[in-house]
Amino acid sequence: MSSEKFDKAAASWDAKPIRVRLADAISAAIISKLPLNTNMIALEYGCGTGLVSLEVASKVGTIYGLDSSTGMIDVLNEKIYHHEVENMVPFVGEFTDLTIPSFDLIIISMTLHHIVDYPKLLTQFCTRLKPGGFLAIADLEEEDGTFHDDNDGIAHFGFNLASLNQQLSQLGLNEINKNAIFTVGKNNKNYPIFLLTARKPF
Repeated sequence: MSSEKFDKAAASWDAKPIRVRLADAISAAIISKLPLNTNMIALEYGCGTGLVSLEVASKVGTIYGLDSSTGMIDVLNEKIYHHEVENMVPFVGEFTDLTIPSFDLIIISMTLHHIVDYPKLLTQFCTRLKPGGFLAIADLEEEDGTFHDDNDGIAHFGFNLASLNQQLSQLGLNEINKNAIFTVGKNNKNYPIFLLTARKPF
């Protein structure tokens, strides 16, 4: 899906209950499985309307929300204003546009499957993680291409967890943990969602 399509979808993005339930499961898993604290500088890449990052915000010092869709960031800005969130900073753009030098936590939630060259992006993440910092990836396990109603903009039909684990290990991350945190039922099938966390050594 292009940025233009996401822009058009932004206003009604949160209207699907399954999206909200999935985001709640992802944010709850991140909060429960990682030692978050209010000294942390965090980022959610592909934050959309902030369903995940707004929940994580209360557990960290500052969280940046980055998305390529202006429409999504507009909705997020409305939420930040309405809920008086003081420690979240939204940006429109790409990861390389950010001038913040490093992060204690980088989250990418249900976005990696849209990225054609995702190994390059993961490398960029690892470069900008502080020593001791965490990477949290939530996405689909491998599926047969039937999860999305329209596969326009879908670069990967989920991920093989063993392969993803190996890639993160090769990037120098450790403490890699994988958990099944949610299942989406549709098309008479079940689609598992995983949370994979890893840490950059000190």
